[in-house]
Amino acid sequence: MVIPPQKDRLPLVSALQWASRLTTIALEMVLPGAGGFWLDRWWGTGVVFLILGVIVGFWLGLSHLLQISRAAAHNHRKPSGKPPVPKQP
Repeated sequence: MVIPPQKDRLPLVSALQWASRLTTIALEMVLPGAGGFWLDRWWGTGVVFLILGVIVGFWLGLSHLLQISRAAAHNHRKPSGKPPVPKQP
């Protein structure tokens, strides 16, 4: 996912993009659990698919959240052309 630089966008556009990303992550976390609940009720399997759905949803949401945060952190880095200065003790 490519995130354009912040300075080229209006604040409302940026806010809507973040709202869309967070809604997507929330749905990725909730829908597998809801699907597992539905399958358990359909097949009468207790909570087997619910637990699997919650685990898969948590993994999907967390991996997507990490992907977004890495992309955002990468876009905020400013290359200076100079090597980093080590800290003096």
